[in-house]
Amino acid sequence: FVAMFCNVSFGDGGGGGGGHSHSHEHSVNGGQKQMNGGVGESDSSAATAAASSGRSAVILLGALAVHSILEMMALGLASNFGDSALLTLSIALHQPAESIALLVAFLKSGMPKGEIIRFLSVFSCMGPIGVALGMAVNEFAAPIVDSIMLATVAGTFVYVGATEVIPEEWEEQEHKWKKFLALMSGIVSIFAITQYTMTLEGM
Repeated sequence: FVAMFCNVSFGDGGGGGGGHSHSHEHSVNGGQKQMNGGVGESDSSAATAAASSGRSAVILLGALAVHSILEMMALGLASNFGDSALLTLSIALHQPAESIALLVAFLKSGMPKGEIIRFLSVFSCMGPIGVALGMAVNEFAAPIVDSIMLATVAGTFVYVGATEVIPEEWEEQEHKWKKFLALMSGIVSIFAITQYTMTLEGM
């Protein structure tokens, strides 16, 4: 492209040279059109990618909002201090990671700052809503409703752990046996704690 540009700009102006220069000028113009077309296509694909990223961020917001309501409902349904403390610790350990992941998704989408703040504010309201719903169910609903809601919330914890956390950890090939042993240790620990608490409740 630089060589053709120099030929057109500094070439001689004879008859044959004029035809040659005219031919090169068409080539340069064609090249410029192709470049402009390439830039336009690149801008269009970038805009499409940004829109897709924005939709993905909103979908992620919806999924995490439902998950947040359900897990905070479990906190509202807790009937004693021990259960409340364990649930609070569990939520506190992973809620910041979810919030950061959601923030990163919105920042990658290229949305305006004000719109991102509005979406994150909506997500922040899900926790108090979940706790209020859990407390209302625990206080006013029949015991069977309390049991159903608690089972649903517990199922979401198991589902998220089995379908999101564990597969993500197994994507990397390193330290698979260590990860497996850590997983089994966690399962055994949860089983032992459950049996111990059941024993205490039976005393």
